[in-house]
Amino acid sequence: MIFVGIDNGLNGGIVAIDNDEKILHKLVMPVLQGKKKEFSIYEITNVLENLKIKYQKEDTDVQVFIEEARVQPVSGKRASFTTGLCYGLFQGICSALRLPYEIVAPKTWQKELLKGLATDTKVASVMYCLRKYPKEDWTATERSRKPHDGLTDAMCIAIYGKRQMGENV
Repeated sequence: MIFVGIDNGLNGGIVAIDNDEKILHKLVMPVLQGKKKEFSIYEITNVLENLKIKYQKEDTDVQVFIEEARVQPVSGKRASFTTGLCYGLFQGICSALRLPYEIVAPKTWQKELLKGLATDTKVASVMYCLRKYPKEDWTATERSRKPHDGLTDAMCIAIYGKRQMGENV
């Protein structure tokens, strides 16, 4: 079985792992750069469709876990709109591609995986992934110096989802 974790913000990521928690695919959230960042809906759809095609050929199921989006009280109108857009966007893409998906609340996967790490959950997810996969590059680009927390959050979501499915895998 393949498990796909999605941190669905503009600075999010998409990560796919197998039953052994081996990384099969990881990608910083595809966006279009213009006056304002926008989701690259075509590229996001293409990534998920290619994962489905590649692994279902091998008689393997693909399960997607999407982080639940919530508007923060301090968020502005644009941020709130973008949050809702991305949340619905991923559900729509998964439904159109007939990919099963589950919604995972941020506090739920964070409580499970990030126990005893930094209180800042972004820092904690980076720490978790650097410890679990010390040879993996978690930066967004070759020029980046810091790990990309959208990728590490997506990785944690995939691991959490896989572990929750447990014996059902």
